[in-house]
Amino acid sequence: MTISPDPALLTHAVELAPDGVLIVDHAGVIVYANRSMHQLAGVDDLVGTSVDQLVPDAVRPHHGDLRVGYTDTPAQRPMGAGLELMLRRANGVNLPVEISLSPFEHGEHYVITAVRDISDRLESSRRLLVANEQLALVAERERIGRDLHDVVLQHLYGMGLSVQATVAGASEKTASKLEIVIDDIDRIISEVRTIVFTLGTSGHRGALGQELADVVAQASRVLGFTPSLRLEGPVESVMSAEVRTEMVASMREALGNVARHAKASVAYVVIAVVDKSVMMSVTDNGVGPPNDEATVLGGHGLANLRSRAASFGGTCTLGHRDAGAGSGAVLSWSVPY
Repeated sequence: MTISPDPALLTHAVELAPDGVLIVDHAGVIVYANRSMHQLAGVDDLVGTSVDQLVPDAVRPHHGDLRVGYTDTPAQRPMGAGLELMLRRANGVNLPVEISLSPFEHGEHYVITAVRDISDRLESSRRLLVANEQLALVAERERIGRDLHDVVLQHLYGMGLSVQATVAGASEKTASKLEIVIDDIDRIISEVRTIVFTLGTSGHRGALGQELADVVAQASRVLGFTPSLRLEGPVESVMSAEVRTEMVASMREALGNVARHAKASVAYVVIAVVDKSVMMSVTDNGVGPPNDEATVLGGHGLANLRSRAASFGGTCTLGHRDAGAGSGAVLSWSVPY
């Protein structure tokens, strides 16, 4: 049994439909437009006007021919399949839309046109595309960073250690020249390490603890042992992204210096919140820093660490862990938060 719906109910349903609905006669004159269609077009009354006014300026001269072609071969189908369709609003702005056509007879030929605003969908697609491109870029940066660290930095570390071993048996003149080479290698390592750090963290960042654990794991390859790491207090929550960047880079630098100079078998890192400052100490049981302050301050490694701390109003010092030579070293790096 088929029940015919109340015509008033049908009219009400179409009037309140979320998509725009037009009924257009064979001459292209609009005989009906629902509420949503008026909102999409940005006009109060479309009835009695030509549907061509809703077509963008660039397409309008040819739209009449397209209408005639559809009238000759009417069919229920989407309009302009595969094309980017636009609705010209009253204010001249073109709105991206999907349009479906349905012919019907009621004494003469009419076309029911359903119009859907797809601007939100296109924006979501655009954002998804941008996000995918950013993820691909991050993955490529991380790959380059790994290659730099695992290949270039490891070769530089090896070169530096080899040259440093040669210094012990060289003449004073040769040793002096080799020390210059070692300083140059240190500087290059610092620059490459900064590049690696930047590439590895430019896209997204995880928990600070995991990031620091990654630094420890990388340093252990060069040290020959795994340094310990301890965080005290709400370190992650008080640091800005900029301070975090410099602190992690400084930790890399400090552990690299231990590997190159300390001849240590143990090292530990403590990062703590103390008196409105983030403090990092890197301690080892190696040979300790030179007693000559000028030699300590002249190296590129400590200069880089001091510069990173000073950029945030902080300090960086290097001293003996305990009194006396050979007692190991402790590097203290601190910035206010």
